[in-house]
Amino acid sequence: MFSDTQFFRRTVFVSGMTIATALVLALIWNASEVFLVLFASILVAVLVRSPINWIVRHTRLSPTMALALSVLTLGAVLGTLVYIFAVPMAEQLGQLMSQLPRAMARLRESLREYQWARPLLLEMSHAKLDMRTLGQARGLISSTASALIGLLIVIFIGVYLAAQPRLYQRGFMHLMPKHMRPRAAEVLDEIGSVLRWWLLGRLIVMLLVGFAAGVGLWWLNIPLAATLGVLSGLLEFIPYLGPILSAVSPLLIAFNVGPDDAFYVLMLYIAIQTAEGYLISPLIEQRTVSLPPALVIFATVLLAALAGPLGAVLASPLTAAGIVAVRLLYVEDVVEQVEKLNA
Repeated sequence: MFSDTQFFRRTVFVSGMTIATALVLALIWNASEVFLVLFASILVAVLVRSPINWIVRHTRLSPTMALALSVLTLGAVLGTLVYIFAVPMAEQLGQLMSQLPRAMARLRESLREYQWARPLLLEMSHAKLDMRTLGQARGLISSTASALIGLLIVIFIGVYLAAQPRLYQRGFMHLMPKHMRPRAAEVLDEIGSVLRWWLLGRLIVMLLVGFAAGVGLWWLNIPLAATLGVLSGLLEFIPYLGPILSAVSPLLIAFNVGPDDAFYVLMLYIAIQTAEGYLISPLIEQRTVSLPPALVIFATVLLAALAGPLGAVLASPLTAAGIVAVRLLYVEDVVEQVEKLNA
C-alpha cells in the first residue's frame, strides 16, 4: 500500500503532469500550424537519416559523407522524376482541370432524369462557377504558392535536423531534469524508430497503389491515367480517407467518357483498396507499424477540423508517435508503477 509520502509525491506528480499537458495542448492549439510544420520537418529528417546508418555500416564513409550521399541521392531521384514527368504531368493536370467541369455538367444532366436526385442537383447548382469563383481561384493559386514555400521550409529544416540529430536531441533534453533525461532519450529513440518504419510502410503502399491505379486506368482507356495514378498514390499517404478522395477524380473523368467506364473504374478502385486493406497493408505492417484504424480515422478528422489539410496529412504519423509516448510515459511509467506499489 502507499505511504503518506508516496501518496503525496504521486499526487504532486500526476497534478504536475496534468497541468503540463494542459499547457502544452493550449500552446499547440494556438500555434498548431507551427508544430505541424516542425513535425513534418522531423519526418523529412527521419526519411533522410534512414539510409545513413546502413551506408555507414556497409561502407567506410563518415556520417557526414553518408548524409551528403543520402541527400544527393534523394535529390537526384526526385530531380530525375521531375525532369521525366514534369512536362507531361503538367499538361495532363491542365487537361484534368479542364475536363472536371465538363464531367460535372454531364453528371448533372444524367441525374436530372431521377426524382431522388433533385435535392442533390439543387445543392450542386450552388457550386456553379461565377465571378466570385474567380476570386476563389486566385486564392487557390495563392494557397498553392504558400504551400510550395512551406514545403521548401520543411525540407530545409528537415535536412538540418538530419545533419545533427543528437545536437537538437541534447538541446531538447536540457529542458528536463537530469534524472529524466535517460528516459527521455529512450522515448525519443523509440518514436524515431516507429516513424522510420511507418514511413517505409506508407511509401511501399503508395508506390504499389499508385502503380496499380495508373496501369488499371490505362488498361481501361481512361484519359489522364498517369496523372490519376500519381494522385492516387500520393493520397494513399492519408490512410483510410485518402483512398476515398483518390477515387473521386477518376470516377468523374470516367463518367465523362461513359457510365460503363465509370462502373469499371469504381470496380477497379474497390479491387485495389480491397487488396491494399486485406493483403498488402497486413503483410507490410507485420514488419513495420500497425495502427488501430478507428483511432487513425478519429485523429485524421480531428486534426483536419483543427488544422486543415496539413493536419489530415500528418494525423497518422502523429498518432503513431502519440501511441509510443502514451505507452512509455503513462502506461509503463505511471500505471505499471502504481500496480507494483499496490502489490
